[in-house]
Amino acid sequence: MSEGIDSTPNPWRIQVREHPARRDSSEWRDAIGAAVEAAYPQAPFTSPHLKAARFTVEVTLWMTPLDLARPAVDLDNFVKPVLDTLFTSQNVRRLTGVLLPDVNDTRVFRLLIEKDEVDSPEDQGADISISWDPATTPGLSAP
Repeated sequence: MSEGIDSTPNPWRIQVREHPARRDSSEWRDAIGAAVEAAYPQAPFTSPHLKAARFTVEVTLWMTPLDLARPAVDLDNFVKPVLDTLFTSQNVRRLTGVLLPDVNDTRVFRLLIEKDEVDSPEDQGADISISWDPATTPGLSAP
C-alpha cells in the first residue's frame, strides 16, 4: 500500500467475513462499517483533495452455494450497498460515508465486481479495494 502526501492510503483494503452479502440488509451494511473501523481506526478520511479524486472500486463477493443458487443474485444489486456505505450517497440516510464522508459515490469511475463460491458461512462476505488515481488527484499524488 502506498500513501499520498497527507498519509491517505492507496488503496484501502477491507475484508468482510461471516456476513452474507444482501441487497437490502442493514446487517450487511453494519458489517461493512465494522470492517472499515477494524482495518482503519483513523477512518473516516476527509482530505479536501479526495472530493475531486477518481476512484476505482474492486469487490469480490464470497457466497455459499445456497446463496449462489438463489434466482436473484445480480451483481449490480449487491454492490450498491457497498458503495453507499463507503461513500456518501444522496439517496441514503443511514450508515453512509463510513470511509469517505465527503466523497459522493458518483466519484467512482471504475467498478470491478465478481462473485465466487465459498464452502462455509464463516468465509462468506467480501474483499473490497478502493483506490484513487494519483494522476487526477495532484494534492494526493504518491511520492
